[in-house]
Amino acid sequence: MIMAKPTLHSKIGTAAKLLTYAENVLQKSKDNADLFIDAAETMVELEAAIAAYRKGMTEAAYRDMRQVVIKNQQAEVLKQILQRHALYVEMVANGDPNLILASGFTPNRSTVQPAAGMSPKANGLRVEVKHTGTNSVNLRVDAWKSARFYQFEFRKADSMNDWTSVLSTKSRTVIKGLESKQEYEFRVTYLGTDPTPNYSETVRCFVV
Repeated sequence: MIMAKPTLHSKIGTAAKLLTYAENVLQKSKDNADLFIDAAETMVELEAAIAAYRKGMTEAAYRDMRQVVIKNQQAEVLKQILQRHALYVEMVANGDPNLILASGFTPNRSTVQPAAGMSPKANGLRVEVKHTGTNSVNLRVDAWKSARFYQFEFRKADSMNDWTSVLSTKSRTVIKGLESKQEYEFRVTYLGTDPTPNYSETVRCFVV
């Protein structure tokens, strides 16, 4: 089976296309940072390179040869960062075109597969305090063989706060840094070919 990979060269043929493509990768990768947890440093570099290249394009518009050379050098730096990030995304996506799209890259067309449908509802979520006084809980859910990731989420019980997500490649995780003598609620979803969440039942646990 041929696996999807992020494309780059065909999308950056002109200065404007390179800038637009890079900006899209930056925005999407930041929006989906929970999927690309080791890309934070690269995102800082990419944002700085985009800003420098945008400024270089403006200054080179007056046809000053030195500014044109500088702009071209900035373009190469930007391309190198994109190529490095593309390799990381390829490793994380493992051939999944939906995860590639989540990063802002475009999958190579010949390998894009139709969506296999929404992931099943996550079942069997268990929450347990194994070691008192550590302000941590152990979470486990029934494994799903087609899951790319398991997205565990938590928040204080009866609050209207946003859920905090913890991404795991395994069907279990440990959540640390919780407040002692505080009740929390937990849920989990599988992330498969279709990244649309399908959450489990909510489980509550008192942290001691």
